Amino acid sequence: MNEKPPAPVYTAMRKSPALLLAALALAATCPASIVNELSAQDRAKLQSGGNVLIAIDKPGATWPEVRIYRKVNATPQGVTDLFLDYENADSFIHNLKSAVVENQPDGNTKDVRYTVKLPVLFTINYLVRNRYEKTPQGYTVHWNLLESLFAKSAVGKLRVEPHGETSVICYANHVEPATKLVAGLRNQALKEASNTVDAIVKEAERRHAAGGGAQAKL
Repeated sequence: MNEKPPAPVYTAMRKSPALLLAALALAATCPASIVNELSAQDRAKLQSGGNVLIAIDKPGATWPEVRIYRKVNATPQGVTDLFLDYENADSFIHNLKSAVVENQPDGNTKDVRYTVKLPVLFTINYLVRNRYEKTPQGYTVHWNLLESLFAKSAVGKLRVEPHGETSVICYANHVEPATKLVAGLRNQALKEASNTVDAIVKEAERRHAAGGGAQAKL
C-alpha cells in the first residue's frame, strides 16, 4: 500500500497532546486587543486617525461609561509615561491647573489631587488613586475616585497597546455625579473627556517626534 505519512504538525500534536492543550489554553486566556473590540467601521475610522467615542449606558447610572479609542504616533511606553507625568500635566491639558501626588501606597500606585477649571462651573479639586500595571498586551493605568464634592464615584482606565509602528489607546471612564446640577452636564462631560484624550495624543506625538522628552516613572 502507498499510504501517505501523516503531516508533520499532526504527528507532533499526536505525540504531544499537551502542546495542543497548552495552545488552546493560551488562546482562551489572552484577552482581545483594543482594536478587536471595535466594529469594522470604527476600526477604519481609528486607522485613519479619527476619534472613536462610544457611550455605554449602565442600568441605574446617571451618566454612561465613556470609551474613547485613538491611534497615537508614539510608543506605548511613551504614552504611558506621559499620562503619569503629573508634574507637567498642566502644561498640555488646558483646563488642568495642577496635579499633585499626595500619597504613594506602593511602588505602582499614587494618590493624585487634581485641580481643574471648568468653564460652566468654577475651580474644583478631587483626589484619585492611580495604579500602573504592565500587561501582556501593553500598559494599563487604572483610576478610582477617592474624594470629590461633585461625584459619588469615578472609575476608569487608560489602556495602551502597540499597533504596528504606532500605539492605540482606549480611555474609559465612568462618573456618577453627586448632584442634579452636575448631572445636567452630561454633554459637557463627554466633551471634556474627548478634550483630555486629544491633549494626551497631541503631546505624546510631540514628545515622540522630539525624541521622547522627559519621561516620568510611577
